[in-house]
Amino acid sequence: MEALSKSWVLRRNCALSPRQLVVAFCLIGATSMLIAIAWAVTGAWIVLPFAAIELLILAVAFLAYARHARDQERITLAQDCVRVEVLLGESLRRVELPRAWLRCRLGESPEGMVLLDSPSGGIKIGRFVSPADRKRFFEEFRLALAI
Repeated sequence: MEALSKSWVLRRNCALSPRQLVVAFCLIGATSMLIAIAWAVTGAWIVLPFAAIELLILAVAFLAYARHARDQERITLAQDCVRVEVLLGESLRRVELPRAWLRCRLGESPEGMVLLDSPSGGIKIGRFVSPADRKRFFEEFRLALAI
């Protein structure tokens, strides 16, 4: 990286860390299975398969959450270009735009994404943050781009 660069990282606001997610899954799973076993002991054995199905569906939901917990956009403003890296699930997309021709604007649609346009292409950023944070980033980025 050049010496004169500035970076922003726009990421999801995830309520649970990976460790907390595992603990939550274990607690919910253990509670559900204990209740199912208690019912099975009293003769309602049919509860066990449904508890197992519940845990399977819960595991799928937690895996989907964990897969996207690291989603982020990293924008680096260097002396001659702007680098944008978008991590979405397991895919990483990198875009490099020339700073001299870059145009930054805030989208007019209700989603109000930040649009970076240049003759070589463009990209929408800000999908992982709230509209207020997106606007704050836009203002900060435009100010830094003008310097």
